[in-house]
Amino acid sequence: MISDQVYNVLTNGIGHIGCTSSSLRPFHADPLGICCDQATNTIVCCLNKKTNKLFLEHLEIGSRVSLFAAVISHEAYNLKGAITELRDVNDDESQVCDDLRKKMYDFYGELGIPKNLADRYWLKPIDIAVVFSVDKVFVQTPGPDAGKEI
Repeated sequence: MISDQVYNVLTNGIGHIGCTSSSLRPFHADPLGICCDQATNTIVCCLNKKTNKLFLEHLEIGSRVSLFAAVISHEAYNLKGAITELRDVNDDESQVCDDLRKKMYDFYGELGIPKNLADRYWLKPIDIAVVFSVDKVFVQTPGPDAGKEI
């Protein structure tokens, strides 16, 4: 279900994950790293508990989530599924987050954004993994296929 093209965007881009409360109020979080297992169609979003407290309060096993992921070229996808696990981040996932942070700092540096400003977003403890099983993937890249299910 998760093609190589979608995998590339998930693991090289940035994301935004959302859910709704029982009263259908939306909540969201910005992962500091995304891991993907194509064989099991599973996504792991690595988050900071403190800055995503409201989002995390509305998650439980079985909750539905929607992950938007994009790269600078505007290629983007939306992946939907159900939470299967909320747990600590493992060493491999921490490394993925560290690698993404380095890429983002390089990119920000090219734009003239100083590291101390980038630190405000990217230099947070990564202390919870939100794991979900993907059951739908949609194209979000602007153009005629936007919104089309893959």
